[in-house]
Amino acid sequence: MTKSKFLATAEINGKPVSFFTPPHDEPDFLWVDIEELAGAFLPEADAKRMVQHAQNLFPGQRSVATATNGDRIATIACHSMAQGFCGFIDHLNGHNVEEDGAMHGPAHIAYCFASADMEIEHRPKSFEEIFAAFKNNGGPFMRGLRE
Repeated sequence: MTKSKFLATAEINGKPVSFFTPPHDEPDFLWVDIEELAGAFLPEADAKRMVQHAQNLFPGQRSVATATNGDRIATIACHSMAQGFCGFIDHLNGHNVEEDGAMHGPAHIAYCFASADMEIEHRPKSFEEIFAAFKNNGGPFMRGLRE
């Protein structure tokens, strides 16, 4: 396992959201500070509660990691978890899944565009590397959930 490193901050819904290198050496997309991501769309207390749930989402499986972000310890999650997180935020904010589909809400779209921009700017990948990251999203942290 490798230690995640802070890369940069993107503005999502007018709030700063930090992105990190993956906490492992396998092909993967960038990881994101999920408390900051939730805080871009929800009040602070709700964002903290969502992070607590994410830390215990899959009993017996560690699906999130931690990384230093300035003077704080951030809870970071892989791209697929962040997408699901945003889908849930959209649901909480009244987005109608039946009309637009599960992954077309404003939080999900804003995160995906910011994440894509961060990938292009900080960790560009070849076509083959994109496919490898897609097939291994979350690496060892999500492997037990995929199998």
